[in-house]
Amino acid sequence: MNEILELQTGQVAFISGLMAGFSLSVAVQVIRSEDKSNLTVGTFILFTVTSLLFLIALYIDVALSLRIAGVNEFSTELLERISYVRTIGTSAATSALFLFIVSIGMIGWMQSKLSGIVTSVVAMIAIVVFGVVRSMVFK
Repeated sequence: MNEILELQTGQVAFISGLMAGFSLSVAVQVIRSEDKSNLTVGTFILFTVTSLLFLIALYIDVALSLRIAGVNEFSTELLERISYVRTIGTSAATSALFLFIVSIGMIGWMQSKLSGIVTSVVAMIAIVVFGVVRSMVFK
């Protein structure tokens, strides 16, 4: 049981940390652009919120990994707390992933109408696939 929890939290922590850094890097590049339109500001805000949500998920999973390290027996109360905390972390990571996809759809509009259409269509397809897969996993 402990090995599975450590593996799951470690994987989510790794992906969340990677995506937090990537989202913040994109946010910095967006804010450095010469364009100061509402679209640019909105895209910057979405990438920043995405990064912060990934950081929340990262913190939760790292804290949880530290908490369960060395624990061999799990009481019912501890398992319930772990489940509750993991739900918060997973929700933050899922929300961040959704916002990341939306942000990618928006960023194309900063370049041109054509790239905006293409990135928006691809983002919509990704959101649909994301929703379908999520519903299949949590069915």
